[in-house]
Amino acid sequence: MRNGIGTKARGMIGIATLAVALAAPGAANAGLLTGILSTSEASYCDADVNQYFKRWGDSALYRLVPGGSFEGTHGWRLANGAKVVTGNEPWYVKGSGSRSLYLPAGSTATSPTTCFDFGDWHARFFVRNRGGGGSLEVDILVRSLVGVLSVIDGGTVRADGTWDPSPRVSALVTNVGGLLGTQAVSFRLKAKGSGAAFQVDDVFLDPFRSR
Repeated sequence: MRNGIGTKARGMIGIATLAVALAAPGAANAGLLTGILSTSEASYCDADVNQYFKRWGDSALYRLVPGGSFEGTHGWRLANGAKVVTGNEPWYVKGSGSRSLYLPAGSTATSPTTCFDFGDWHARFFVRNRGGGGSLEVDILVRSLVGVLSVIDGGTVRADGTWDPSPRVSALVTNVGGLLGTQAVSFRLKAKGSGAAFQVDDVFLDPFRSR
């Protein structure tokens, strides 16, 4: 499997945005916009920012999502069979490690909040599918100071049995003024379909404006 930057993990990253939810006029939508004008700060921001995907032709700077290497206390919320298992991505881009996230069909995993800066941004991770079927859906979660939760579709990732970087996961935010104050986002991974048995490791976010 190949994508535009030479990985085997195939992504159908047709991204929906909050603009769809906010397109219709009315008091309800106005209230939603007001509610997401600012968000609380991230739970943690990794100080180590690096070009972790440079060998795959991606020169963007990334930081690890909190607990995104799944070593030690990771802080992710795991449900419906998701668990941490033995087995690290083979390049050890974040240093020595021995564990990764396992997502069988029907399971979900939600990250702690991580730093976000409005503008062009994207996330990537390492992935393989031990089952050979199904898909891995990615949601970007934004919670406002008043508790309004917005869910942005981050697309669908497919993979084979070999570890590879995922395609870039991103959201088209240029027309969504309500995200201007966003300081933190979370990621939710959902394994769907027969044969889904995904392993995920080293989840990164490039939270910066285009350079």
